[in-house]
Amino acid sequence: MTARRGSLRRRVAVLVAGSVAVAVVLVAVLTWLVVSSQVRASLDTALDREATRVQRLVRVDADWTGEGSEECRYAAEPACVRLVETADEVGSGTGPLQTTEAALAVASGNQPRARWTAGPVRVVAVPTRPGEAALVGVPTRQADLALARTAVALTATGGVGVVLAGLLGWAAATVGLRPVRRLDEAVRRVRDSADPHDHVDLASTSRDDELGRLAVAVDSMLVELAAADDAQRAFVADASHELRTPLTTLRTNVQLLTADRPLRPGTRAALSAALGEELAAMTRTVDDLVELAGDDRPRAAELVLEDVVAAARAAAAATSRRAPGVQVLTDLPDAPAEVRVPAGRLGRLLDVVLDNAVKYGAGGAVELRVVSGPPGDGVVVTVSDRGVGIPADERDRVFDRFHRAPAARGLPGSGLGLAIAAQVVARAGGTIAAEGRADGEPGTTIRVVLRAG
Repeated sequence: MTARRGSLRRRVAVLVAGSVAVAVVLVAVLTWLVVSSQVRASLDTALDREATRVQRLVRVDADWTGEGSEECRYAAEPACVRLVETADEVGSGTGPLQTTEAALAVASGNQPRARWTAGPVRVVAVPTRPGEAALVGVPTRQADLALARTAVALTATGGVGVVLAGLLGWAAATVGLRPVRRLDEAVRRVRDSADPHDHVDLASTSRDDELGRLAVAVDSMLVELAAADDAQRAFVADASHELRTPLTTLRTNVQLLTADRPLRPGTRAALSAALGEELAAMTRTVDDLVELAGDDRPRAAELVLEDVVAAARAAAAATSRRAPGVQVLTDLPDAPAEVRVPAGRLGRLLDVVLDNAVKYGAGGAVELRVVSGPPGDGVVVTVSDRGVGIPADERDRVFDRFHRAPAARGLPGSGLGLAIAAQVVARAGGTIAAEGRADGEPGTTIRVVLRAG
């Protein structure tokens, strides 16, 4: 982990340093080209000025030959001058002002002007009199010296810039990856301690950029992991507590049945019946626990279309068979009403809600109603009983696992039924709520809203 983090820092540092170094080198090269062009242009401007002066001298003084000014001894003006004629041979003369073919072309009028560099002298040939041209030269020593100094300065500046680019790249990588390092440390702490409650310090990573959003995402993930861990621990604790009572009862009954002391036939039959009932109740509780252990988040890929009207009729008939002494009143539309629910779970949802109404309805009638609203509004299923009702401050908690309202704690049950119903509704992306009866009479109404197909 450390080696990979260091490697990433090196790569970022090299990338930043390389980018800055390339920029520095490009600026240095462009500066050199601009300065060199300007220096050369200034030299040619000075040379043209001297050539114009010589042309005027020749035109004013017909006897002027420029003799004695062939030696280019001065770094700047006055320039060195030599007159050539068309009869001169190529290569005649001494020093940098030797006759060239370009000079003869200017003297003969075939070319208006010619310019070249002869060693340390910049030369220009301009026409003067018919058949004659003047070679005017200016030494390039000052220009070459200025360019050399500029090259040294640019090289030194570029070298310093490359070194600073390396330092800047390393600093940028270190500072820029600091939030990533904190995230890495936080994740490794969670891995080593197996404790998702150890969150990322968002105060030190409060950035409105990709790294800041990554820190928030990781911290949110840890919060969800911590919540899931707490829920799992609470679920295990509640399940163990819920199973402890029937296990104690089973142990007592088994000990009585297997004791050496003889039991009366009636007593043995009662214990055997109680043992069977406890085993059946424990089996239902274990099945409910397994069902509740699943994920309750909605998943569109698992949803199918089912007719809630047909499912409501089947659930009402099944409830009447399980509780023949309780009347189930139905108010169902004639047309089918399709809803999106997890496959095979709609019947389970209705059975759980109806069984809850029968159990806590004090033997009164249970009312099942399905209302299909306009498209997009969903389908509303309500189940009402005529029991003691649920206090307003308990209505939200009745869907928690193992929670039972105070008025219902003396009745049989594990407190898992409505939790299962809430889980099925959550997977379907609907809503479920406990309310008082609409007519104001004692009792409870469970309202379920499912998405229409």
